[in-house]
Amino acid sequence: MNRRRFLISITGIVAASPLALRQPLATTLPLETVVAGLTMAQWQTIELVQEHLFPAERNHLHNTPGAKDIHAATYLQSVLNEPRHDPADRDFLRKGLIQLQSITKKESGQTFEQLSHSQRDAVLRKLEQAPDGRHWISMLLEYIMEALLTDPVYGGNPHGIGWQWLQHQAGFPRPPRISG
Repeated sequence: MNRRRFLISITGIVAASPLALRQPLATTLPLETVVAGLTMAQWQTIELVQEHLFPAERNHLHNTPGAKDIHAATYLQSVLNEPRHDPADRDFLRKGLIQLQSITKKESGQTFEQLSHSQRDAVLRKLEQAPDGRHWISMLLEYIMEALLTDPVYGGNPHGIGWQWLQHQAGFPRPPRISG
């Protein structure tokens, strides 16, 4: 399936999503709630990894959106919820999280969420050397870039924040807005 066809096909999923996909991940849902095959606790870890890989930068020279600003995790949820999406990606994502937490526990005795920025960096570098670790990180980066560049109707890039940062003019015609 090509990218355009895929993005068109997820329109209905985005509209029907219980998380509304227009907001960052809901933190009020119980941590054991499962969305797109992962618990909310696992999604919170994904968000932390994504933000570590693509952090916001705000100073007098830059106003760079980060993964949270572009709703990278909610975009990833919408992709994984697409019925025709390969379920192996969910399994791979879950196994990578397990491997991440295992390395974290072994290295620090803590969870990834409890680590400082430099400790998280060290754990991710260790994961990168583990079997499939580099591919797992690469997969997250790929979805971050999609969330940055996608039309906002698909759940990422709210209000075109990524386009504004890149000074990109969206193509026309744009997909129809999803009411909801």
